[in-house]
Amino acid sequence: MKLRLKGNSIRVRLDRRDIEGLIDRGRIEDAVRFGPCLAFSYAVELGSAPRERPWATYADGRLTIRIDPEDAEAWRASERVGFDHQQAVDGGVIRVLLEKDFACIDRAVGEEADDAYAFPNPSAVCSAAADLETRAPSEERR
Repeated sequence: MKLRLKGNSIRVRLDRRDIEGLIDRGRIEDAVRFGPCLAFSYAVELGSAPRERPWATYADGRLTIRIDPEDAEAWRASERVGFDHQQAVDGGVIRVLLEKDFACIDRAVGEEADDAYAFPNPSAVCSAAADLETRAPSEERR
């Protein structure tokens, strides 16, 4: 599970193993530990949430994003990339994105394990096909 915070947006990316764990156990969680007694934790869990709209809450140092169980099951079985929701909060809006984590096209040497459970990147397939289409016929024969 990867977490990105920027301004008033929360983006969580889940690989295949994360989505399977979410559906099998109802929750996945990770944390950044600042010592033995202090941590910032974040979780995605199945639960009460509006359909098609992941819902974020924050309490006691824990960020939790809930997704409707039927949405999660359908998401696992589909090509859908994710969910993007503008959640109203006291005095503003938080953008909540929950996405499948795709393999990087240009992964740095030594970081290949990070993509071990990532979804295949559709752009990698499209890029290769587009590259073949743009080559001159003489280049294809090489």
